[in-house]
Amino acid sequence: MITEDGCELWTSATGEGDPILCCHGGPGLWDMFGTLDPGPRFRLIRWDQRGAGRSEPRGPYTLERMVADVDAVRAHHGLDRVPVLGHSWGAHLALLYALAYPERVSALVYVSGVGLGHDWHAEFKRNFERALGDRHARWAELRELDRDDDRELAVLQ
Repeated sequence: MITEDGCELWTSATGEGDPILCCHGGPGLWDMFGTLDPGPRFRLIRWDQRGAGRSEPRGPYTLERMVADVDAVRAHHGLDRVPVLGHSWGAHLALLYALAYPERVSALVYVSGVGLGHDWHAEFKRNFERALGDRHARWAELRELDRDDDRELAVLQ
């Protein structure tokens, strides 16, 4: 596939079921999900990040560009909303993608990530509050109560 900035990225789909977009570790490594057997239930959307494996070695190599590449792979495979799985550096990339495009990510699988720091907290809080909508006040009220078995709070979270 070719990104909007003209970089050729290698991508493939393995399996027949529901798609999962996979982000490999690195940077500088390449797709390591090819030997996984997704079984009949899943289809693994695999790709090599720019400058890695079978993809073109062409910058820029910025976080913004890498997030845009994840979105380009998603769009190339015709997916509106998809679970994203990332391993190591790919887990960090998957998280950045989920924060940038929460409406395009149905689930995030964060495997052995490289460390999040704290920069993501504000964005997560905004997305969480937006997702709660008019239920945010009730969530805040329940959080202030000193109860260990609050099912309503667990459902809202």
